[in-house]
Amino acid sequence: MFPSTKTLAAIAVISATFARVTEAQCVAARTYLHNRPFIDDVITMELWHSGRKVCSERASAFFADNEDFYQWDCPDLDEPRVSWRVKTWENGQQLEISTMIGEQELKAYDVENKDTDYNDWCDAWTDNGCKARASSYESCHWISSVCTNDMKYCTLCGVPFTRSLNEAWIENVRAVWIEGTSWNRTAVSGVGQWGEYDDDSCVPVPTDRQTRYDSHSAPGPTIEVGLTPSNPTVYLDPDAADEPWGYGFHETCWSIFTKNYKPNLDVLFAACLSMPTDTNTLLDWGHGYAGASSVKQQFDMPIRSSCFRSLEAIPQTFRSDPYHVPGLVNAINGAARLQNYVFLSHLEPTVQSLQNVRSLRLASPVFATLELSERFWASRFQPGHEFEHLPEVHDRPPESWRALYLSLKIWARGIPSMANRQRVWGLAKRLQATLTQLDGVSCQGSALGTWFETTPDGPDQNMPEAEASWHTASRAVASPGKSFFYGSRVLRARALYFPEPVKLRQISVSFVDTAAGRFISGFNMIDEHDRSHALGYQHGNAMWRISLPLDEPIQGWELAMDLSGIKGIAAVQSDGKLTSWAGESAGLPRWRLKEAQGVSAVKAEFDALKLVSISRDKLPNQENWLNNCLWYPEVPKEGLLFKGSRGDKPRPKYNLPVITVFFGESDDRYLSQLSEIVVWVFDICHVAGVEFRFADSSYNRQLGYVGPFDENYPACRNCSDSHDSTVSFSIDSPSGERLSSIEIRSNLDRSIQTPDYPYGTDKGWVTVHGKGSRVIDMFASLARPFWDLGLISV
Repeated sequence: MFPSTKTLAAIAVISATFARVTEAQCVAARTYLHNRPFIDDVITMELWHSGRKVCSERASAFFADNEDFYQWDCPDLDEPRVSWRVKTWENGQQLEISTMIGEQELKAYDVENKDTDYNDWCDAWTDNGCKARASSYESCHWISSVCTNDMKYCTLCGVPFTRSLNEAWIENVRAVWIEGTSWNRTAVSGVGQWGEYDDDSCVPVPTDRQTRYDSHSAPGPTIEVGLTPSNPTVYLDPDAADEPWGYGFHETCWSIFTKNYKPNLDVLFAACLSMPTDTNTLLDWGHGYAGASSVKQQFDMPIRSSCFRSLEAIPQTFRSDPYHVPGLVNAINGAARLQNYVFLSHLEPTVQSLQNVRSLRLASPVFATLELSERFWASRFQPGHEFEHLPEVHDRPPESWRALYLSLKIWARGIPSMANRQRVWGLAKRLQATLTQLDGVSCQGSALGTWFETTPDGPDQNMPEAEASWHTASRAVASPGKSFFYGSRVLRARALYFPEPVKLRQISVSFVDTAAGRFISGFNMIDEHDRSHALGYQHGNAMWRISLPLDEPIQGWELAMDLSGIKGIAAVQSDGKLTSWAGESAGLPRWRLKEAQGVSAVKAEFDALKLVSISRDKLPNQENWLNNCLWYPEVPKEGLLFKGSRGDKPRPKYNLPVITVFFGESDDRYLSQLSEIVVWVFDICHVAGVEFRFADSSYNRQLGYVGPFDENYPACRNCSDSHDSTVSFSIDSPSGERLSSIEIRSNLDRSIQTPDYPYGTDKGWVTVHGKGSRVIDMFASLARPFWDLGLISV
């Protein structure tokens, strides 16, 4: 690892001597099973960095009874101010690794589970030659490792910056950058050249956008811009006020992106800041970069990363210059330029695709005899048609559009640069479509301070926000300074306050379209006096309206929540019923944000595009399972009693929803036919799903996953003698037997534990009893395998 000559952008003002640990090339955490798993002190975890063991911990130190999470820190071998933090779940099966200074996270590592042959000693070989030494323990049954080059990727095309491929266009970089927190002074640089090392975190670029590093005249002043930092909040430090940082584009990609389009640089920068990044700084716009990236499940979360594990894996098409297409200029110039090009100035859009025209000519003998005009062939190069990705043809129009079209159909088919042009052009148009919606649209409402947007003097103690207590619905919102591999990041917060619970006539909900789908961008509440109260970004051409009765205030909202933001909303009326939905709700987890009293205050949080969390005013002790939890497929009805393996209250934060399965109803209509409960166990000891079987099989239901489990099951095997199993428990429903607790135990005092653990320990078992007299449902957090199992009863 060769640190940059300037302070690393990923940690801004921290000394460059930290480069080795903050941008480590090889990190491996390995779990060893000494003898029998999970019995006393038989698990050891080691943390390795660049072939050296940093530290190790024994199971007795970090997996106590009933705990499924532990966090431990150890100092770096070379830099005492830096520590390594390891967070572990499920007895070491899942990990997060990061470097820290105090409680400030420097870098989080994207950890990938890998299976190994349990008969072999563990060698953590990696592509770049990094190796953790072999173990002499009895077995090492899995490795979780990351060995990356920490490359920087083009914001538009998803291909990294590098000199190693010997492709000039991949080396040439423009940066969209700011200094410190100057959010409203975004600039675009001139063209710089990527450094000698692929894992450089900064790139030198001219400050003048009109110059290049290789200009015959001197390029003028240059700066080193830190690209796509994993933790941009370090620039909030006053000492980083003049640190340049931002997002990089290949020069050719920038030229394609800005062809006939002038982006608002402040909007572009904020949009980039709103997108998750993997540890290799690939922005997740919600698309696959037309083949350059894919999504993998890590910690049950979808994380986007490059498809290419090495530079050699990048296909020729993606390496080819998308701007300079060989032969295109010659094809255009093959005939003399038109001297009179008046007809294009009067060109009416020809909207039919060529396939439709062919079909029409086959269906209509009259149409088949017509000669297609030059106007038609010219329309093939207009937006929405086959060759829209070649806008330069309009700069030097051909004499015959038909001849150009037919020649391109022949010779352009096998040219990698043409294929890459079409790919990058599509990505450019998609980004333009997103940014165009944001340009000139402000975030409405009373501003509350965030790390991105500070208020001048902080909250006025006489203002309502100084005393407001909030009940919040959010999902996967990254905290400032923490890892942002998935979910959303808050940039702006807005609030509305009312002297009394507000009575609304209508709610107008605004939407924004992104590559990841359509999300709520803001809403406007119309009260009984026809006064408007707007929050967030208002797009008048993308509004849904919810009508409300005026007799009572609403109690809150039910929200359909994607990982990246809120996609749908319905109001909860005073009688507890929902209004119609605005936006998407089917197939999405839901959060019912309501309380007994009407709404007197609303707070909403946004990134640069969309609504990511919403809050309402609350009274003490109002939170419960129904209104403080993310549910799937729907929020349970009122009047039910909840008891989970973690107690009576839901968890404080949710990324994954709580799933339910109703195998009974309050009227006993299904419970009387329940005949068997089958528990599916994965990898010896992990409950993957519970199946409820009825006398009438059409009533059968399941919670979680049921087997058999093949290679497509999204979890890793850990045990050396791994196998799956089922535990079946018959229910004598005709005799009145009912499920009353989980161990599993019935009310006729028959019981069974599952999984039937092969190592003979009762350690860590929790019995969950239904709070009511009759259990009608089970719930669990939607993980693999699931956890926090509980009962719903009446």
